[in-house]
Amino acid sequence: MHISTEINSFQKYGDNRAILRLLKEAGFTAYDFSMFYGSNAEKEILNCDDYIERATAFRAFADELGLPCNQAHAPFPTATDDNFPRFGMTTEDYNRFAHEKITRAIEIAGILGAKSIVVHPWNYYTVEENAALYRSFEATARKAGVKIAVENMWNWDVGAPTASAAACSHHEDFKAHLEVLPKDLYVACVDIGHAEMAGLDTDAATMIETLGERVQALHIHDNDRVHDDHKLPYTMKIDFSRMIESLKKIDYQGDVTLEADAYIKSFPLELYPQGAKFMAATADYIRKKLEKN
Repeated sequence: MHISTEINSFQKYGDNRAILRLLKEAGFTAYDFSMFYGSNAEKEILNCDDYIERATAFRAFADELGLPCNQAHAPFPTATDDNFPRFGMTTEDYNRFAHEKITRAIEIAGILGAKSIVVHPWNYYTVEENAALYRSFEATARKAGVKIAVENMWNWDVGAPTASAAACSHHEDFKAHLEVLPKDLYVACVDIGHAEMAGLDTDAATMIETLGERVQALHIHDNDRVHDDHKLPYTMKIDFSRMIESLKKIDYQGDVTLEADAYIKSFPLELYPQGAKFMAATADYIRKKLEKN
């Protein structure tokens, strides 16, 4: 079982090679390659015409360092509609643009050796609409040898005190999204923080136990159980002991992957090495709890 973290939040530290060196020295045993808009990953690989060669070279660097890519994250939102314009594009143009980027991200994830790549559902699509969207990436994912991980989302209405429902935000809706997709290719990435946000009528333990063996990836972070704070576990209000027991109950075979980006970003650059070490120690603590009988 690897301990890993997303790399996007470390961008202030340097390019992705520098970040991987930092994570290796901190004690992480793998990394989550985050291909978000504006990220190092987008600038260094995703947006480049020679992305295959660049990804291959980055894989060689990581292999030599001894730090494998355990999972990746595609750009988001995966789609949009007329109520949520992106980059000044029409809905049709953005959806075409996003599809091309995500398809390329899946290829890159395969080259890097990731077991899975997180591809968000579109928050406002039905189960059937999201299923059609996911199936459009299926051939690419099978060729790349990487699974597509579906993640639980959330919405927040203007002026509302808590989050509101979105695709996969409730455990039963998440289960419904997965049931229409092939088990051998589509898995669940349970975002612990999202599942614990007030207003969504669920919690991480319930979601994990409902999805069972489909849970093969995690985004682990803490919050005040209202907002999507993305803090380090055990620094806010989520009960991680319940999450751990639920993962043990389903015989979770995936990795411990942090998405505590707001935590590390709060540090001055000079403290990144110490902050990263404490993050790795926290992930390792969770790993040991999961592996203990």
